[in-house]
Amino acid sequence: LQTPEQAGPDRAFSVRASVSLFYFNSTSNRSVSEQCECGLYGLNSPLLSAQGLVGIPQSANLQACDANTQFTVTKPPWIALIERGNCSFAEKIKVAARRGATAAVIYNKFSGKENALRNLSFDFSA
Repeated sequence: LQTPEQAGPDRAFSVRASVSLFYFNSTSNRSVSEQCECGLYGLNSPLLSAQGLVGIPQSANLQACDANTQFTVTKPPWIALIERGNCSFAEKIKVAARRGATAAVIYNKFSGKENALRNLSFDFSA
């Protein structure tokens, strides 16, 4: 476990986050519910929880590093789902916050049959 000073402003602070997802899978035509304690709260995460629709960047690049990034959902409350990479967590969160996100979930891109909820980073500082 790192102290906030050791973690730095762009690194995840090691506090576990409980994640509950409920969504409609259009491929299987079923509602899906998943839950795990598999995320990490970011260093500056003041909220204990956040809920809302999930919005993803409206571009081929899901990393939200461009200040002009638009999201698929903008009606509050909503949570930005952003792929990790190409810029700092802080930059991604600022983009989401400017667009009105209640929170940002930054995830690691995965392939194959990995668990979709593994290795998520959460920062509710938007």
